[in-house]
Amino acid sequence: MRRPVEDHSAAAEYFRAAYRKVSISVDRGMMIVLALEWIGMIGAALVISPRTWSGAESRLHPHLIAALLAGPAFILPAIAVAVMNPGKRLTRHVVAVAQMLVSVLLIDATGGRIETHFQIFGSLSFLACYRDWTVLLTASAVTAIDHMVRGIWWPQSVYGVATVSPWRWVEHTWWVSFEDFFLIWATRRSIREMWTVAVANVRLHRGAYFDVLTGLPNRRLLEQEFESNVSSAAIFGPDARMAILFVDLDRFKQVNDALGHTVGDQLLVLVAHRLSREVTGDSTLARIGGDEFVALVAGIETHERALEIVSRLLCALSEPFEVDGHRLLLSASVGVSIWPDHGRDLAMLQERADRAMYAAKSKGRNQYAVFSPEMARREELLEIISGDLYKALPRNEFNLHFQPIVQRNGEIAELEARLRWTHPVLGDIPPSEFISVAEAAGLMIPIGDWVLAHAARHCATWQRRGEPPVPVAVNISAAQFEQQDFAARVLFILEDAGVSPSLLTLEVTEGILIRDLPAALRHIVALRAAGVRLALDDFGTGYSSLSYLATLPADRVKLDRSFLNPHADMDQDAGISPVVESIVGLAHRLGLRVVAEGVETRAQRDRLAALH
Repeated sequence: MRRPVEDHSAAAEYFRAAYRKVSISVDRGMMIVLALEWIGMIGAALVISPRTWSGAESRLHPHLIAALLAGPAFILPAIAVAVMNPGKRLTRHVVAVAQMLVSVLLIDATGGRIETHFQIFGSLSFLACYRDWTVLLTASAVTAIDHMVRGIWWPQSVYGVATVSPWRWVEHTWWVSFEDFFLIWATRRSIREMWTVAVANVRLHRGAYFDVLTGLPNRRLLEQEFESNVSSAAIFGPDARMAILFVDLDRFKQVNDALGHTVGDQLLVLVAHRLSREVTGDSTLARIGGDEFVALVAGIETHERALEIVSRLLCALSEPFEVDGHRLLLSASVGVSIWPDHGRDLAMLQERADRAMYAAKSKGRNQYAVFSPEMARREELLEIISGDLYKALPRNEFNLHFQPIVQRNGEIAELEARLRWTHPVLGDIPPSEFISVAEAAGLMIPIGDWVLAHAARHCATWQRRGEPPVPVAVNISAAQFEQQDFAARVLFILEDAGVSPSLLTLEVTEGILIRDLPAALRHIVALRAAGVRLALDDFGTGYSSLSYLATLPADRVKLDRSFLNPHADMDQDAGISPVVESIVGLAHRLGLRVVAEGVETRAQRDRLAALH
């Protein structure tokens, strides 16, 4: 698991790397300078020195011997040290001593024609490129010793025979010290600037590759880790596997809404810490946004190994969190995809793990699901549906089927309108396949209005044929019901079709009604005053409460089909839940009719008939 180091230590590491790079570069430059100075010193000793010291006829002078011996004495050893130990502190000081000795010999070889403080200051300027003020102190010490020795005991060796004062070395020493002071000051300032750059680069790196809130890797670093693991997996053969775990916190939005984003952020930090303890080794845990985390688990051979880690992650989140005085319970839904079984690039694997995560949420909270070919086919189907749903209304691809609602004696009491989509390629598609897509796409209002209008037209057609009027029930979506003019729109559609409002029953779930109960009551009162009836659909699931039976002015309760499926705690002969009897009794006392959905056996019908 890769984790960001502290800013200071990371900056120090970056600074050392940058400083070593500078030192190696200057080492190479100084090797060239020393070599060129040696050649120049030999040339000066041959051309200038004899005329300056012994007259034009002199063929040999001690300065030439000194220039020749300078190479093996200290120039070549200094170059050898720089070659063998580049970037080291010792190398810098060895090069500094060699450079200052070369400067001394150059001054001697030219008979003082090169001003002392200019030559020394030039050498110090070269050495200042190291950005190490201690190197300048070493060079200054060599210079001071040279000036004192030559200035006190042998001043004519540098300044000529009669043209220079014996105390001139003091002046030169002062000038060199003065100039050296500013070089040291500039060098230390340059080092501070290098440190500032190092800290800034570390922060830029962390901002680019790590999540600011939790300190976990972000999406960019996750991609790099994935590519690195893919490259490594090639070494281990075809059995190498890698899992992508997409972790989405359950009900985290409620925490943010109820307690604020500050508490939410603190909770995310604690979640990241717990998850990090379970994602170890070469694996990587990243936060990719909001309350979504992705774990990249490398080095697995079977799917079961990935599921073991998933179980640990879910278990880690099961303990309560203490945040700012609040004790919070949290869970997560996890989707799993496997490389290379479910894809070979991170984008596809993450998308499929995301799909699996939503499948886990559909099973309930605190669950996990592994991507499967069935999910892939479902994904392809959803893509087709999403792309073609916009065209369904203009192409007149929708149609209505009518399911009878029968009384206890078998007579048809009402017809429920069932929307179907006849796709040109896929054929008939039931609402369960495309309604959620339509809701996400914002198409439920035009589709809902189409259903209402065509159901009303069917009623009008039957009446014109002289058939007995049969009421029609129509399901209403949340998007329709939340329109401010919903009641007026319904009545306009009925009037336009020439159908009596008493022939229409609107089926609405409790979940839709309680989103904004005052507005819902206004719609219901206006519609019932005109004669439209209301049925509570899928009662007994979701937000259901018996108190709604008394609060909402409904005409009918429609029991969810799950109450009629046989389970261990139900009447095995009829497959009727004991809860049904209580709901039916209360509904009858409130003057409501009760309809049961999903009656499949004679025993179920007889049991329900006995309950009226």
